[in-house]
Amino acid sequence: MLTFNSTFGQNKETVTSKITLGSRIRELRLAAKLSQRDLAARLAKRLRGFDFSYLSKIENDRLVPSASALLALAAELKGDSDELLALAGKAPADVGEMLQKSKGARMFFRSAMSTSLSENDWKKLLQDIQKRKKK
Repeated sequence: MLTFNSTFGQNKETVTSKITLGSRIRELRLAAKLSQRDLAARLAKRLRGFDFSYLSKIENDRLVPSASALLALAAELKGDSDELLALAGKAPADVGEMLQKSKGARMFFRSAMSTSLSENDWKKLLQDIQKRKKK
């Protein structure tokens, strides 16, 4: 399973924790003040077969839902769909389509990945690309 590491300070110590898909969805649900049953009922209107036991399995990292379920969860919880897709190890549809379609995009991404860029490096690269678009 794909996870993102996050660090935060606590009593002058640095603690590392792994954010999983399930823990992030639970965090969003609790922030929205919804029970599992309430959220599942809302999603069942959009997604056939979605119930609280299915949501429980997702939140406990026992099941990775489909991309359409992740998009519905993100919409209902006002979360970042790209973040949930990434935590599930899935690419957003538009990114996947571009990588399928463009050899240059695949080469660019592989090249960038092979250089072991830091998060700040990725952000700088994005800023450089955005500057080039404006020219």
